[in-house]
Amino acid sequence: MSNEELKRKIYIIIFESDTPAGKLFDVALIACIMLSILVAIAESIHGAKEVMGPILRVTEYLFTFFFTAEYLLRLYCSPRPKDYALSFFGVIDLLATLPLYLTWICGPARYLLVIRTFRLIRIFRIFKLFNFLEEGRLLLHSIYLSSRKLAVFFLFVLILVISIGTLMYMVEGQLPDTQFNNIPNCIYWAIVTLTTVGYGDITPVTPMGRFLSGMVMMLGYTIIAVPTGIVSATMVHSRSGNDKDKKEGEKQEKDQLHERSWEVLESEYLIRRPWLTARRDTVKLPTGVVMPEYYVLEYPDWVNVIAITEDEKFVMVRQYRHGLGETRYELCAGVCEEGEDPMIAAQRELYEETGYTGGSWSRLMTLSANASTMNNLTHCFLATGVQRTSEPHTEATEDLVVQLMSRKQVMALLRSNQIRQALMVAPLWKYFHSLPR
Repeated sequence: MSNEELKRKIYIIIFESDTPAGKLFDVALIACIMLSILVAIAESIHGAKEVMGPILRVTEYLFTFFFTAEYLLRLYCSPRPKDYALSFFGVIDLLATLPLYLTWICGPARYLLVIRTFRLIRIFRIFKLFNFLEEGRLLLHSIYLSSRKLAVFFLFVLILVISIGTLMYMVEGQLPDTQFNNIPNCIYWAIVTLTTVGYGDITPVTPMGRFLSGMVMMLGYTIIAVPTGIVSATMVHSRSGNDKDKKEGEKQEKDQLHERSWEVLESEYLIRRPWLTARRDTVKLPTGVVMPEYYVLEYPDWVNVIAITEDEKFVMVRQYRHGLGETRYELCAGVCEEGEDPMIAAQRELYEETGYTGGSWSRLMTLSANASTMNNLTHCFLATGVQRTSEPHTEATEDLVVQLMSRKQVMALLRSNQIRQALMVAPLWKYFHSLPR
């Protein structure tokens, strides 16, 4: 097995969960995270530590070695180890391994207090669970999408507390023995009051100061809901696509209850080639009318994928299509092998055509190219946070160019009719429609 093949196999097990080995690894990792947190909590209880001290220490050694091996393997198989190490989850994975090694470095006697502090870092392992919670990913993604709005809101609050603090200094600052004796103290009071914490260590004494304090308190109840509303609105928009899929599925089930199937009286295959299978049916309609010649093209199911990298770039391919005699931009797409799961097929095609793997995958929609004369379906997927792990592995008959494009560039292609494939245009428009406005 070559080095690249080994990295690829380890990557699938550690970063993906669609294989039995990947699922088993995820379950084992979740169990270790939860047990390690329980060990950290137990060590903080004096009675438990006295009774089970040696057991807790040995257990911590085992967990530390396991998390260390996991972290090193992630660095080894990651296509961009530096990006992973500096990412949120990369830092959390590192924090999960540090406490025991830091205690060894600092020694057991002189730095006892520091050692206890280091060991508390283990509690950060709880954040590793975000890797396995789709809702957690949704929350982090929503916060990321809302980051600019939250930054503007934070700037507004910063300006507000500075202004309120300065105003309170003008009101109370000239009194003898006042606690509002400088603007920084007044700004601290404004922050505590506006956030409705209210420590009470600094309080105004003049009627005007108390009136201003009451106004700030009431303003705080109004402002505190703003960031929650921003993130919540983003989450609602992010989930709207899934809700629409559910409604579409329910509608399809209702339509199937009223379907009026045709009866096939006779069927004959006219051609059976690798890329074209055509048959002629004699069918009888529910009305009793018989159609002696009805032609159907048989194809295997198709897949395509909207693949988006961690830095929000779309993985597009440009290739020639002989039917139209044109070279156009398209999504990565391909054919499902017989008995192959559509998502596995989409992941395989993305890897073979572009070299990108990993990320978070979800089904966007399922389409029919032409339900009247074609018997196959197209399964459309969304993959976010994909990474390039190798060069493309295209076949001799495939001549395509991989190109990363921004959201604006892809939208411009759609609006200018530069993407011809209807089976790719539909999921792209659905994706853009689901984004928060």
